[in-house]
Amino acid sequence: MALPAYRPPEDAGLWELFLERLERTLKVAHLHPMTVEYLAHPKRLVTVSLPVVMDDGKVRVFHGYRVVHDIARGPAKGGVRIHPKVTLGQTAGLAAWMTLKAAVYDLPFGGAAGGIAADPRLLSPRELERLVRRYTAELVNLIGPDIDVLGPDLGTDQQVMAWIMDTYSMTVGSTVPGVVTGKPHALGGTEGRDDAAGLGVALVLRELAERQGLPLAGARVAVQGFGQVGGSFALHAEAMGLRVVAVSTRRGVMYAEGGLDVAEALRHYEATGDLPRYDLAPEELFGLPVDYLVLAAMEGALDEEGAKGVKAKAVLEAANFGLTREGEAYLLGKGVLVVPDLLTSGGGLLASYLEWVQDLNMFFWSESEVRESFRRSVARAVAEVCERAEGLSTDLRTGALALALERVNEATRLRGVYP
Repeated sequence: MALPAYRPPEDAGLWELFLERLERTLKVAHLHPMTVEYLAHPKRLVTVSLPVVMDDGKVRVFHGYRVVHDIARGPAKGGVRIHPKVTLGQTAGLAAWMTLKAAVYDLPFGGAAGGIAADPRLLSPRELERLVRRYTAELVNLIGPDIDVLGPDLGTDQQVMAWIMDTYSMTVGSTVPGVVTGKPHALGGTEGRDDAAGLGVALVLRELAERQGLPLAGARVAVQGFGQVGGSFALHAEAMGLRVVAVSTRRGVMYAEGGLDVAEALRHYEATGDLPRYDLAPEELFGLPVDYLVLAAMEGALDEEGAKGVKAKAVLEAANFGLTREGEAYLLGKGVLVVPDLLTSGGGLLASYLEWVQDLNMFFWSESEVRESFRRSVARAVAEVCERAEGLSTDLRTGALALALERVNEATRLRGVYP
């Protein structure tokens, strides 16, 4: 069916991709037309102008966005990214994807996303702080622990979350740690948050390997992207007995057939922003003879042309929308297992949920308690997605989409339409 959906006025690639996948899943999932209408139209779209006094005394105006996609299952939850290519259409797509990801993990959240079109590398620390605080001030009446909870994304970190929390708290007159997740532990951040996204990818891989008889100990892994997600995944993969033979950045690939010393490479990268050496061009990563290829970089990193050279038995999307539609179709046609972002990249959201619950109760768990809860949730999500995919005789992405949409559909049906 052709969806009579909201069409953003600018670059809408991720939103259009969401609609395409929604439309495709309607063929196998049982959704009420009311749910489809809700999902095809974001609940709230906000565009804000952000005048900021720069260090030279001049005023520069930036543009920011916040999209709440759906709140049928709970308050909105989603990250804030600061990147030059942030647009309203991209933000709407990420918000919709958060709706589905929360549903896959059966978390009581709806989906949201936000961003500022700016390059944080070109801003001084004080300019960045002023920009973030202005963004928060513009949204202060639209966010909150029971309304819309913000978190880190591309270009933001614990310090940015601390500024958002402080700005919100000073405005409302009380300390509200639950307005953001991914903040420093001293301000209510949870134990085990720093590597949650990478750990989530590693645990999904382990669960799938056990469930589907895939190799684990000694299996070869290549990782695209060596930031917070890719780097922490590589460490956990190595600890699980896998052999990380390649990691990459935009500049190139560090490769060693016998395996890399991940900790050493990560220390060098964190200190310098570069890998210790570059052995291959960035695009050569995809054709390496490995068991698993992990995409932990930007959206659309692996297209059909790149997919033609893939030798891995499985490709895991650690980044949202890591595969293009054409790239995924080619891999599935070759019999490659594609593990979708809705499942693989849920670690950060799961950690955010655990942090949010602790903040609401002002009762904090030990790292071992957090890790155990995290492990159980990942295992359950993998089992439920696999069972749904097997029941539909389809791929894991379609299984995850069907599972998520049916859960959103049930919540929407029970709530009804406010007159």
